Amino acid sequence: MKIYILVLIIPILLGSCESWLDVKPNDRISEDATFSTPRGFELALNGVYVDLNKTSLYGQALTWDFVEILAQRYAISKSSTYNKEAMEFHYAEDEVKDRVSRIWATAYSLISNVNMILKNCDERWDVLSDEYYNLIKGESLGLRALLHFDLFRLWGPVYSLASETSLTIPYYTSFSLVAQPKLTAQKFMEQVIADLEEAAGLLNEYDPAQKRNGMLEPDAANTFLGYRALRMNYYAVKLLSARAYLYMDNKEEALKAAKEVIDVQERLFPWVDPASLALERESPDRMFSTELVFALQNVNRKTIYTNHFDADNLGLASLLAPNQRVVDDNLFDGEGGDLRYKMWLDKNVTIEGGDYKEMMKYQTTSADSLYAQLIPMLRVSEAFYIAAECEGEEVGNKWLNKVRNARSLRNSSWYYFESTLETEYSREFWGEGQLFFFYKRKNAEEIPSAYEPYESISMQPADYVLLIPEDESKYN
Repeated sequence: MKIYILVLIIPILLGSCESWLDVKPNDRISEDATFSTPRGFELALNGVYVDLNKTSLYGQALTWDFVEILAQRYAISKSSTYNKEAMEFHYAEDEVKDRVSRIWATAYSLISNVNMILKNCDERWDVLSDEYYNLIKGESLGLRALLHFDLFRLWGPVYSLASETSLTIPYYTSFSLVAQPKLTAQKFMEQVIADLEEAAGLLNEYDPAQKRNGMLEPDAANTFLGYRALRMNYYAVKLLSARAYLYMDNKEEALKAAKEVIDVQERLFPWVDPASLALERESPDRMFSTELVFALQNVNRKTIYTNHFDADNLGLASLLAPNQRVVDDNLFDGEGGDLRYKMWLDKNVTIEGGDYKEMMKYQTTSADSLYAQLIPMLRVSEAFYIAAECEGEEVGNKWLNKVRNARSLRNSSWYYFESTLETEYSREFWGEGQLFFFYKRKNAEEIPSAYEPYESISMQPADYVLLIPEDESKYN
């Protein structure tokens, strides 16, 4: 069933991400005007969600592009040096350094904007109702944690190898024009958790999601309170908390947070219906939108497919496509009935003498439906994977099979738990930027090759850690 929605993207009073960092005489006037009404707070926060779609963040680099290239998703052509250098972890090469620098700068600039909102939430609390105060501050804290955590997953060390004294990157807990000190890995992650715990406490009572039966429903009385899956809602905070706790190997807290999401899965995040997908043959909901705990709305998603995944019209120099045999003979060996295979990777293409798969997750023929504009950020299946890993092989395997059954597959045996878990991450998060971080968390010494089935490439801990941009390392 198609879902239609008014576009979230609206005029933003704040201007560019960098505007808060340029100190001018009229900045205070601009800040006063922006946060003088609830509507001003709405616009400021909506502006953050819009900027998360930037190509240097989740509109490209941190979802279907850069981090997926690091995970060896695509059989990159030698002619595509821009991607080939990244794929081979040549972080010191100029093209990779430029890419990495843009991620770093955009993320920290956006964190600065979030901190400006948080600052004004507390300074101008009298402008806001209790509901708005808790929602805006809770969402903002969740977004601050999200951005910092992903910066840490890129620039921080493999957590299991982190020294108790070595410093990583800074965590900005307030708006500041002064560079903040670096933190140890443990202190950094403790701050991520602190932000998420505070966000959950604020959102728990006031998030409209608690009282609804769907996350993509409008609010007839107040558009700001509708479509909770497009915002950092309470359950998005809990799932992000589960992800962060597991990253720290705190399985007790990770399991507790994951189960909060699992408990509402049937009501709020129902599995996609294969029958309804079959009926929508012209433009099926390839994102499985009902399952998204948090997503961005990106009106350029059709262009993303056209410019990067359309194998009928792109050459190898610009196409992002996996090797056909790696997908068929290795990843989905014997399980071609998997709903993910049928919806995302079932199209074979031959280009310049090579056999590839077209990655169709971002493909759509309709630009006006919501699911044609979604960029996945948090997916409910991850709660089941986290619960599975926390409870371990025999007990946890039931959670893996919940997802497998939803993908039209039979149960797997707990004897193959570890390999099934990795396979599930590999299949489930195509184009969503999570596989590389799975390998990093596990400190995988080998990861599958993008070019040949059953072959692997060796990994060193340094391959999982980006270089801090040179112009930033002087100050951070």
